[in-house]
Amino acid sequence: MLLRCFYALHSGPLTHVADSSRQCISFAPKLINRGKTTEITRFQVGQSTDPVKLVVSTVNEAENLSEYLAGCRDQGRHVNILYGVPLPPSQIHRLSSLGQRLGPGSISVMIDHPAQLENVRSFQKFSDFKFGIYIKIDTGYHRAGILPTSPEFVAIVQRIFDDLEPAGCVELHGLYSHAGHSYGGDSRLAAMSLLTEEIQGLEGAVRLVREIGGCGEAVSSRSFSLSVGATPTTSSIQNLLDEVNGHDPTLHEQSQRVKACIDRIQANDCIELHAGVYPLLDLQQIATQASPSATAMSFSTSSPSTLPPCALSTSDIGLTILAEVASLYPNRSPLEALIAAGSLALGREPCKSYPGWGIVTDWGFPSSSSSVEPGAGPSGWQVGRISQEHGILTGITHAQVGDSGRAAARKLAVGQKIRMWPNHACVASALYGWYVVVDSSLPEHRRDEVVDIWVRWRGW
Repeated sequence: MLLRCFYALHSGPLTHVADSSRQCISFAPKLINRGKTTEITRFQVGQSTDPVKLVVSTVNEAENLSEYLAGCRDQGRHVNILYGVPLPPSQIHRLSSLGQRLGPGSISVMIDHPAQLENVRSFQKFSDFKFGIYIKIDTGYHRAGILPTSPEFVAIVQRIFDDLEPAGCVELHGLYSHAGHSYGGDSRLAAMSLLTEEIQGLEGAVRLVREIGGCGEAVSSRSFSLSVGATPTTSSIQNLLDEVNGHDPTLHEQSQRVKACIDRIQANDCIELHAGVYPLLDLQQIATQASPSATAMSFSTSSPSTLPPCALSTSDIGLTILAEVASLYPNRSPLEALIAAGSLALGREPCKSYPGWGIVTDWGFPSSSSSVEPGAGPSGWQVGRISQEHGILTGITHAQVGDSGRAAARKLAVGQKIRMWPNHACVASALYGWYVVVDSSLPEHRRDEVVDIWVRWRGW
């Protein structure tokens, strides 16, 4: 498994959007089944003095980061980890221990049922400070979360304001939504439309929070964090830049709707964006076409007019899977090949843009007349069928990956090494114990040099 580049969402485009539009926008890199290394986390949070806000899906991720995060805290950076699964009782003690190491304000949890609040109260048995609370809102994905019009939502808010906050057990930080259904989109407009719906959903929910909390100054004047996103919707925030959307009147109109939502909210509250797979990307993300390409853009605040609206493409994908051709089957029609890599190497996650389980890049093949840099274009082969340890390469007969299009299948040889883009980087990377890191910024003849090995965290 090789890493060649990162999609630079945090340090460039997002900051430029926030600065240019004067919006109250913050960013929380999400480590849910994603990179799971300290090295990738360092890239995500940067070297500034900004707060470090992370969302994790396993306590193990937070525990592996504890030494790094303690160093960030010692440098004066505020640290907060949100455990991104509605709170199960079994994790209270581990989260409490982590909070004792990282200090007050370092741990937040997600709630979407009143019974989970009993677990939060027990936190005080192990720590001398309180949990932060995010209420998980369902804005259409239907994986986790509650509707703000439900009796459960009312019960959660009332219990927090009437009991748990006065007792010093918790502090309601805000509301959280995850737009996982944005993976079904296929355009920047679709992603921005879902982002607008998600923001509006939390805008209505926080209005209800204030109504339930009463007219007291302590609630009505409080600022809450409205955390929205998924990689397609969060990365689509780049389309707020006039230099990016100015070529498309419909996109420009939608960006104005997003800005209007943020303008309304920031009078009292703050928008927080979260995303997970954005540093690596994969074929599922390319299929969404939710944002412009990072490899062809320069988010320079000194000359923003130079930003071209280039489409997201396979050249933005940072993760590939290395495999070996084990056999060829010339008597099959059409020709097929066998690789020693199946579902335990690639996962079994579909991609809506084609019917296979991974696409072979043109890395390692003789150069062609294509203007695409080696390893950034398709070879004409896909992983058409998989079993546990076997993958069958077939010619691409119906595929459109980014702007690369279809390619005539290149000639394969037994023993040849190939690199493949996975459909879902989060699942594929979870099947390995480390990343072999290469540097795509090096001269072309050195781009296959291994510059580092990053060990992944395993377990829960």
